[in-house]
Amino acid sequence: MNWKSQSILLMALILMTGVSQAQEEASDFPHLKGPYLGQKPPGMTPEIFAPGFISTEGRELNSVFTPDGKEFYFSKRMPDGVYSICFTRQGEKGWTKPERAPFDSEYTDVDMCVSPDGQRLFWGSTRPANGKPFEECKIWYVIRQKDGWSEPKFLEGPVNAAERALYPTMTKDGTMYFQSKRPGSFGEADIYRSRLVDGVYQEPKNLGPAINSENHEGDVLIAPDESYIIVSTRRPHGFGRSDLFVSFKKKDGSWTPLANMGEPINSEGTDYCPMLSPDGKYFFYTSTKTGHGDIYWVDAKIIDRFKPKEIK
Repeated sequence: MNWKSQSILLMALILMTGVSQAQEEASDFPHLKGPYLGQKPPGMTPEIFAPGFISTEGRELNSVFTPDGKEFYFSKRMPDGVYSICFTRQGEKGWTKPERAPFDSEYTDVDMCVSPDGQRLFWGSTRPANGKPFEECKIWYVIRQKDGWSEPKFLEGPVNAAERALYPTMTKDGTMYFQSKRPGSFGEADIYRSRLVDGVYQEPKNLGPAINSENHEGDVLIAPDESYIIVSTRRPHGFGRSDLFVSFKKKDGSWTPLANMGEPINSEGTDYCPMLSPDGKYFFYTSTKTGHGDIYWVDAKIIDRFKPKEIK
């Protein structure tokens, strides 16, 4: 075999190796199509959401779809311990490989929600405002534009006028519920509500002792019609672990006593980050019962199990 034949053979081997590697990488990446990342809808038993694609051996939390169901945002703990916001979108060939959101930063970015009209995305971040990073999270947002999201904007006004403000969640009229630590709180952190009036969020109101306690009330989900609220409450002497509790609004506007959602929702691990799909059909949350933290989903009808007789 002459040198020219040897060169041709070598080039062919290199090309074949490259094609083989590309095929192997392509086969390792799951191609998901259809609503909810092509996942089979769960029943009344929670299941890990999109295993190997969203829920991996790392720690994933938060579960936010845009109202049209074509984009999915979640948070992921990075190797350096900082949480970043990642996303995937539904394209012509299926759901894209998850990547960091364009508004993510080198600081902690976590706990997202999308406004009912899909035009704004809110989240908590320790990124700098006016040149100085925060020790605790504050609420930021981006605005939907023709070519994507705007540059991140700090939510000016009373919502962020406190030591901590994060985990925003919204009703259909734009009212924001969130976790905060500020003077007058019942415990380490409480749940507050801020009404949206003429495009401006008003002075937050503490939800009171029916929802808040001397413990740590954290992640909060408010039903779009404000008919129920789900919060994660840190267990006393629970070494930081928390359970999910639910309360329903009475006709007089007050809240029923918080009910522990128990099994199969709560586990021996930490159960938190309650979310609801845009169509209201599925309840999402995060659990560390596997040891590291995965996103779970279950039929939202499970919430009705805890509804008191007087509410039914």
